[in-house]
Amino acid sequence: MDQFSNIMTTHMSDLFDDNSITKINNLTPVRPIVQEDDIFGEHQEEIKTTEKNLDIENIKISLNSLKKQIDDILSLFEENIISKKITLSSPISVSKPLVFDTMFIDTNIESTDNFLEGVFNGEKMIGSDSKEYVVPPNYASKSKLVEGDIMKLTFAPNGRFIYKQIGPISRKRIIGILSFDEERQLWNVLHENKKYKVLTASVTFYKGKPNDEAVVLIPQENDCDWCAMENVISK
Repeated sequence: MDQFSNIMTTHMSDLFDDNSITKINNLTPVRPIVQEDDIFGEHQEEIKTTEKNLDIENIKISLNSLKKQIDDILSLFEENIISKKITLSSPISVSKPLVFDTMFIDTNIESTDNFLEGVFNGEKMIGSDSKEYVVPPNYASKSKLVEGDIMKLTFAPNGRFIYKQIGPISRKRIIGILSFDEERQLWNVLHENKKYKVLTASVTFYKGKPNDEAVVLIPQENDCDWCAMENVISK
């Protein structure tokens, strides 16, 4: 084709005059015929793809909305079933007397938020309301409570007294001789010509006997009447 064009260009002057050649060169070139499908086909495919994507998104939104409605309905059914089970299976509560060991508890206790703080006096707790509260001897013995320790008494819903040591004071260890006062039915520990009272539960726990050496705890600074037994050296 290129060779034919070259020949035509070379011999054009032989076939036409100058004016004819100028007119031919100025003619508008013929554009190739392009089918409509070639121009718009790709664009139409893009439109169809976009429409499909929109349809899929709308379907997803509808399905998610339907799923949420079903979940809400199922949740209501489950709550209703659980509520019925609780109503049918819950035992009937029977009121019982408020008992601590073998003593009835005074229900007319003036306290805030069902607890009270106080000071251990070696045998009982003196509450901030100036009342005395019996501390279980076994608890006092095992906890080695010392006279002057700060305590917290919680009044449980079932009527029990729950004691907790919240502020132990500084203490020191001494060794004395264990003795029993027949008249007052009390155990004592003699140290440097002074007798310190000790809980019977502590002596029983350590299997103490008169004239045994007793290792006890007393306040570091303050004078006291009671001591807390830590150990017994049998003779």
